[in-house]
Amino acid sequence: MRLSYALLAAGSFQAVQCAPSSSHNSGSDNLTIKTNLFTVRGAIFPNTTDVRFFGGIPYAEPPVGDLRFRPPATAKPRNETLNATWFGPSCIQYSNGQHTVYSEYLTGFLLKPGQVQSEDCLTLNIWAPKGSKEGDALPVMIWLHGGGHTSGGAASPYKYGHRIVRDQNVILVALNYRLNIFGYPKAAALDGHNLNPGLLDQRKAVEWVYQNIHAFGGAADKMILFGQSAGAFSVDMYTYAYPSDPLVRGFIAQSGMADSSTRTFDPFGSNFTYVASQVVCNSSVADEVFSCMQSAPASSLITVYNKYNATLNNNAPLSFTPTPDNETVFANYTDRQARGLFAHLPMLISQTNDEGSSLLPFDPAGPAGGQAAIDQFTRSFSTCPSARGALARKSWNVPVWRVRYFGEWPNLNPFEWLGAYHSSDIPMVFGTSDLRGPDTQMERETSRYYQAAWAAFVRDPEKGLVEYGWSMYDPIGETLVKLGNGSVGAVFTLGDVFDDGCGYG
Repeated sequence: MRLSYALLAAGSFQAVQCAPSSSHNSGSDNLTIKTNLFTVRGAIFPNTTDVRFFGGIPYAEPPVGDLRFRPPATAKPRNETLNATWFGPSCIQYSNGQHTVYSEYLTGFLLKPGQVQSEDCLTLNIWAPKGSKEGDALPVMIWLHGGGHTSGGAASPYKYGHRIVRDQNVILVALNYRLNIFGYPKAAALDGHNLNPGLLDQRKAVEWVYQNIHAFGGAADKMILFGQSAGAFSVDMYTYAYPSDPLVRGFIAQSGMADSSTRTFDPFGSNFTYVASQVVCNSSVADEVFSCMQSAPASSLITVYNKYNATLNNNAPLSFTPTPDNETVFANYTDRQARGLFAHLPMLISQTNDEGSSLLPFDPAGPAGGQAAIDQFTRSFSTCPSARGALARKSWNVPVWRVRYFGEWPNLNPFEWLGAYHSSDIPMVFGTSDLRGPDTQMERETSRYYQAAWAAFVRDPEKGLVEYGWSMYDPIGETLVKLGNGSVGAVFTLGDVFDDGCGYG
């Protein structure tokens, strides 16, 4: 089942460059930072006094023209000081116009409404404590956003990093990566290689952070990669793509594992060819089609995808999501788990209790099939892949923890039937649960406990959670961590209590 996230985010597809700043500060306010490639001028994040923000920092060259559909090109040095006081444009979004709980009731979970979109979007954003400086060697959290690999971005109010940075004394980096047809083109001309530029963008951003985060007070040897939904799929896929050179020292996957992601098997590139035919890029030669598609207006390509009607096309799906190329994505993760072909680094695997409630077709009365349908979706989408991933780590003596979130709060649940829906744990981690109304006291304290747990892992991926009171995962021990389950702290239960029917591969 392809995740379909609708987003009511208008905005043009114009390219917006980082503008030169007219203010060249000596650095006494710690807002002008010289990286290895250029100097950036940031700002104190709005409504804070103690968190700096540096936004729209290019980690790669704009993926336009000959670079469209290709792996990201390393960012070039620039002589001017870049204005990094706010987010740059988000990557071009897919939206088929379907109503979802996110588009109708939870706006801002994917992007802030009205966020500008552009093909020139390969930028990252850094939140850092006001006083942090080179040499402080703070832990670094690199965030990969969700959105089904078709939409979403770093400019989401629920995922702003200022509160966790302030409270936990870490540095947080959130990045954009190419989406939909721009990130996962599956063109025949690619000949089976580099089929997932969006995933390669993520790696390029991690490399940039590794090389430059010291200038913001971070430590390259204290980085972890974490994400939710498509971002979690990406985190886990990253562990298989870079088993011996991950650059980070730990992983957190919230609501997604490599073998639960939507992968498109389109060996002949027919989806790409269909879009090409609609923008008059017709040729029997794959390279000519590819070249033409690199020159077509970006708005034309996404319009074809947005307006595609399967009913009018013999019910043939049109999809652009990660596809196996045996480089960044693999066809058989069960085999790779058995052989230990993943980065043997600590991992925290988390999910919500009712993933399916907000992902099944939306109806204000609740999804067809009720709670049984929600539970079935949750099991196949998250619970069983999480079990397989956790067991694979345990079998190879890799430290692994497993979390299940049950929180339901008045200011985050527009419908009671949503329960602990997909994405509802994000505000707990980022401390942003009060965006739609005031928190309850327990909600606020639960978020603090959540943040502290994530930060404990970040500071010491091997032992931090053990010192926090959590045992490493064991399916037959009381090691499954239940959060938001009637108490502020953790409740522990048997590791495999929710795994009936999973089969474990």
